[in-house]
Amino acid sequence: MRRILRPVVLLAVGVLALTACSEQLDQGLNDLAATALEDAVTRQLSDAGVTLETGPDCSTDLNRDGTSLSGDASCTGTAVDGRDVRAEFDGTLSSSGCTGSLGVFVDDEAIAQMDEIPDCSVNVSL
Repeated sequence: MRRILRPVVLLAVGVLALTACSEQLDQGLNDLAATALEDAVTRQLSDAGVTLETGPDCSTDLNRDGTSLSGDASCTGTAVDGRDVRAEFDGTLSSSGCTGSLGVFVDDEAIAQMDEIPDCSVNVSL
């Protein structure tokens, strides 16, 4: 009886370890995507003459599809003059670029609306 339980326990531990590694990989990719989007939002705000006091802090809900990440993200921050800053992204990030809808807003006024983010890429290796 003891010999049968040992392989089952080892298998269960192995599955848990693989799940934890997968979750860490997914979190790392989401963090990488969030950083790329934060940089893009900061550039758009800077181009519009808006300086940030805090943020932008982006949270992502992305799914891996081969060598790209698809889904949405939202970003928030505060300008040095106290105005609220937010950005919304819905699209795809990959090593060949970032496409989809990106809207950047200051106090709900659109600062930028674009379908392709300049100088943006995320390398998602298999």
